[in-house]
This record gives sequence, C-alpha cells and structure tokens, in this order.
Amino acid sequence: MITGPGNVELISENLPPLGPTDVYAQAVVSGISHGTEMAWVRGSAAALHRSWLPEQRLFTSGAGRDYPVAPGYETIARVTAVGSAARDRIAVGDLVALDRPHATGHVVSVDTAEAGRLPAGIDPERAVFFILTRVALGGVHDAGIHIGDTVVIVGLGTVGLIAGQLAYLAGARRVIGIDRYPIRLEAAESLGMTAMHTDTEADVAHLVRKLTGSAGADVAIEASGSYAGLHEAIRCVRVGATVSTVASYHGDQGGLRLGEEYHRNRITLVSSMTVNGCPQRTHPAWDPPRLSATARQLVTDGHVRVDGLITHRIPFSDARTAYGLIDTRPEETIKVVLTYDH
Repeated sequence: MITGPGNVELISENLPPLGPTDVYAQAVVSGISHGTEMAWVRGSAAALHRSWLPEQRLFTSGAGRDYPVAPGYETIARVTAVGSAARDRIAVGDLVALDRPHATGHVVSVDTAEAGRLPAGIDPERAVFFILTRVALGGVHDAGIHIGDTVVIVGLGTVGLIAGQLAYLAGARRVIGIDRYPIRLEAAESLGMTAMHTDTEADVAHLVRKLTGSAGADVAIEASGSYAGLHEAIRCVRVGATVSTVASYHGDQGGLRLGEEYHRNRITLVSSMTVNGCPQRTHPAWDPPRLSATARQLVTDGHVRVDGLITHRIPFSDARTAYGLIDTRPEETIKVVLTYDH
C-alpha cells in the first residue's frame, strides 16, 4: 500500500468469504509499472491534484483521490480454491492473469478468473508481460505502421522494448530505439533495433535524419512518459507523420515546445489508451478481450521476446526496496517484479 509520497507499507486485510461463483487465487509474481505506480509513489499522479468527472470525461479543480492507494495491475496468480457453482469453469491449479494490486491473494469472480486463464505450462515470468504487451499492441495499432516504415521508439522500458518488436511484426523496415540507459539500449540492440543514446553530443533527431535520407522517421511511439521524450519523438519524425503515445504523463514537466516542430511539420499526435473506458479506434473489430488474447498469443508463441527483460526479482515482503530501486536507480532496471512465497 502506498500511504503517501515515498511511503510504501505492507498491510494485512481480511478477504471476503468465497462465494459460490468466486475463485481464490494466490499471487505467484506481479510486475511493477514504472510509470503509473511510480507516479503515486512520487506524488505526481494526476488524480492526487485534479478530480476526474467520468460522465463528462474531464479533470476539474480539486484532488479526486488521496492516499492510501493499492498499486499494481500486472498480477499472475494460481487458483487454489473454487466456489461450488464455478467448478465446471475453472480448476484448482490454473494460472490466471489479473488486473489486481500487489497482494498475496485475491478473491475474484469466476468470470474474471476465466477471462484471465493462461495456457497450461506457461512460465509465470513470461505471463507477467501479457498486460504491458496489450498496452504496446494498442499503441502500435494507433500508430498506423506500414510495410517499409522507419519507426522510432522513445523510451526503452518494458513497453518500449515490446512496442519495437511489434513494430517489426507490423511491417517496419527499421526500428530505432532511443533511451539514456545503456542496459536498455543493449536490450534494444539484442532485439534487432538500432539503439541511440540521448546523452551523446549529437542530436538524436539529426541522427535519425541521417538514417532516413534527411526526411525523418515515418512513425514514432513515445513510451518514456516524459514531456522531453515526447518532444524528441515529435522532432524525430517527418512532415505529416504520426506520434503515438503509450506512456502516462504526470506532474508539471518541462521540455515540450509545441510551437516548434509540432507546429511546423503538421504532426498527428495520438493518445493510445487501452483502459479507462476508452474504446479502441478500431472498435468493435478490436476490443479489449481481443487485444488481450492477441497479446498473450504473441508472448506465448515467442513472437514477442521477453526473456532477459526482468532485471530484478524482489520478494513481496520487501516491496519498499523494489519501489526505491526504481525511484533512485532506474538506470539499473528494465522490469522489476515482486515474487511471493506461500
């Protein structure tokens, strides 16, 4: 539980009794979102400072939420008990992917468990990437990549590295990955991308143009969650190109100047969001269940490679250390997961 900026605590809660159509699942592994969850840890989440009006779909003045907050949405769990009316739909021992906070166990409906049921024999540490693969897949769909395109990925965390692989699957001829951390650049290169370091003396937008005959990339996917990263994505693309954002942006950051390349080059900026009540732009052909099923298949079949992306496995009992690592030493991380002993 995040009880305030910089404060991560373990608390004990009683779960509701298991109903006839309920399932109890014990967590095996859960992934920490370096964007969404860290915004709560740092106190920069939009909902702490503005109030969301769901009917109007607007933020307005005044804080909408306060601490404590239960973070997490990338949980892989094993079914250990099934309600009397649900035993023909799911079995003890099944692995399920749950959009639920970090916790040792969860009581969920059989509908939820069945929707998240995973293929038999899947490694839980591979399955933990399913949800962020869905996020990246939505961003690639929204980017409108064509066969032969050059695609820039800004931000090579988990989502960026997966998006780069999906860009190739969508037909990109070249994918250029941009980040400032060597561990992530090395991962991008191992996945077939051209890696560019943001802290070099050379301007990455100029380097992209050198690789593209001075035109710029056809598409950019922004996965860093920083306004400066979004600005660089805009600078890296050609006239009339699309920039698809798959990251969450928090706080009052600097570095985004819309009066420059965005204005001069007629860039299309697309927000890609596969949750929060927003239908896909390709809905109803592509709805959340289809996105999720496709993401799972891509990882299961090995078309999206995730081996080696987990850099740290930290016991749930030491969650404070995990968040502290991401906050203070991000250059050492790609994917940090919590593990559970039962």
